[in-house]
Amino acid sequence: MVDPKHIFGDFAPLYRTAGFWPRPVRLGSKACPIKKWNLPDPEWKLGELDDWLEQFGHCGIGLVLGSPFSDGTKLAAVDIDRDDYVRVTQALLRNPVCGRIGAKGIAYLVRLRGDGKYRALKVKGEGGAKIGEILCDNRFLVLPHSIHPDTNKPYRWVGRPLLEVDYRELPTIEA
Repeated sequence: MVDPKHIFGDFAPLYRTAGFWPRPVRLGSKACPIKKWNLPDPEWKLGELDDWLEQFGHCGIGLVLGSPFSDGTKLAAVDIDRDDYVRVTQALLRNPVCGRIGAKGIAYLVRLRGDGKYRALKVKGEGGAKIGEILCDNRFLVLPHSIHPDTNKPYRWVGRPLLEVDYRELPTIEA
């Protein structure tokens, strides 16, 4: 059972050990309380990262996306904001092994090959309506078991949690 009062304190060391860049999530929001939160971990002094555990151990958790994998790809997310596009995204990504759900839609964790620029995903047939986005460099993704600010319920994993997935199992997308 996960203690909702110690999510960042309990999980940040695990994500950091796995090579990801965890950040605290302010309770009741999707925001990180740290200035310059989007700097990659290698740009922080080790002591600063450890200080966050004491200061923000009671917070939720998210990841700065863009952490590199040894094959030259980096961690990204295909974040779909509309429930009616979840199944087609799942099919296009060939049944991804890891995703997370908040209030609506889904965010699938993927490997990105190419630049990590933000990209909106739009549907031409609906007047160019935005259905989601590809998130990578300088973007933030709130993770389970943080509490979603709109629903007051925890985010949850679909498939296996990221910490239980070998990065090579994540679908690769090209930018």
